[in-house]
Formats: sequence, structure tokens, C-alpha cells
Amino acid sequence: MALLALTAAGGSPGATTTALGLALSWPRAVLLVDADPGAHQAVLAGFLGGQSPGGRGLVRIAEAHRDRRPLREVIIDQSIPLAGDAGPRRLFLPGFAKPGNARLFAGVWPELVEALRRLDHYDIDVIIDLGRYVDLLPQPVLDTADLVGVVLRSTLRSVMSTRILLTAIDDQVRDSAGSPDLGLLVVGEGRPYSGGEISAALGVGVHGRLAHDPRAAEHLSDGVPRPRRFDSSPLARSLQATAQSVRERFAAADQLVGR
Repeated sequence: MALLALTAAGGSPGATTTALGLALSWPRAVLLVDADPGAHQAVLAGFLGGQSPGGRGLVRIAEAHRDRRPLREVIIDQSIPLAGDAGPRRLFLPGFAKPGNARLFAGVWPELVEALRRLDHYDIDVIIDLGRYVDLLPQPVLDTADLVGVVLRSTLRSVMSTRILLTAIDDQVRDSAGSPDLGLLVVGEGRPYSGGEISAALGVGVHGRLAHDPRAAEHLSDGVPRPRRFDSSPLARSLQATAQSVRERFAAADQLVGR
């Protein structure tokens, strides 16, 4: 079972679009969790075309935690289909209804991440969209994640913002009960800096290179009609390659520790 957490510094680098794209490209069944503390509901309003969650989401998870109900079954019940294709099962757990909800969720995270880990019983991996980094990432997520991916663009502004973010995350990782890998997902490599240059400047490896492809990205971020050749677009191909590479990295790590 794999748990990938994604975040980003400021400047709209595309963390949510990346999380969604990876979930849609993931080679196994996957659950995408919208844990953006800003409660933007970007996936519902964008890719899902304004779909109502029907009352489902993290607020109901918090209520179940309060009522001391087992969360593993509640997570599935509170999720909605992300895609209806014939491929692996893809689910979406809607996020916070209000920005203030995230501050009240701190006590829920320990049990929730443990329940997310237990989704391995259903052969489901998990991608958590933590949105733009504001203060601190939920520590239980860092304690449990296999990879914390930081999304950035290849511009100087994005690289410099990410440098500050990585310092803050590193402080949390050192206090973590786990040992999550930390990696970069670069959007628009070569505009102007290469992945190698960015990795050398930040001291963190690049785990994914995502194409600068605004037309295809709008389908994911804003729900515009799917381009005719979306599956063969530079963005879709780069998402598929990154999803496969990251999942293989997780599988290799599982074999190494005998999980």
C-alpha cells in the first residue's frame, strides 16, 4: 500500500491538478483525499463540474471520529467516484466545507491516517492533496506517508519559494515518527531551469517531471471539455510516467522492508 502526500509553496504551481492527474493515472486502485486547508473544493468545482458531494467528506469523517465509529468503512462510504472508466477503482474524498474546519481536524488525523493505511485490505493506495503550504503539514500524515511530494514550477520565483518550504518540512520530518521520502515534482521543466539544476539547488531529488500543457491542464483544473487527444497529450503522458515511476518506487521499498 502506498501513501503519497502532495503540497506546494505559493505561486499556483498546480498541486491539486497534479494530485488529481496522478490519481487518474495511477496504475492501481486509488483514493484521492482533498485535505487542502483552504477548503477551495477545487476538484468538485473544476474537474467534477460543480458536482455536489451530497454531504460527504472530511466533516463527516470528523463526526464519525467523534462518535467513535471505525473510520475504515466510513472513508469508503464518504467517498465518491472520481472516474467511471473500466480501469482501476478511483475514489475521491471531498475536503473541508469551511477553512476553519482544518484547524478543528488536528485530533482526527492520527486515526484517519491509520484507517487510510488499512485500505491496503482493499488494495487501495492513497494520495492526499494538502494544498498550498500555509503553516505546518499535519504531523500524522508525515509520520505515515511514504513520500511527501512538493510541486513546483521551474521558475526562479517558484524555486526560491520552495527552498523556504523545504526547510520547514525538513524540520517536521526530523520530528517525525516515520521516515517519509521527500521529492520534487517539477511542472514545466526547462522553463527555464532543468530538473537537475533544481535538484542541485534544493538538495532534493526530482521524482516527477510534468509537462507544461495548459490546454490539457484546464481539463483537470477547470473541467473544460476533454481534448480529443487528451490521452496522448504531453501532460497525460508525463502524469502516466510519473504515476508509474512513483508506484514502482513504493513497491521496491515494500519489498526491501518485507511488507
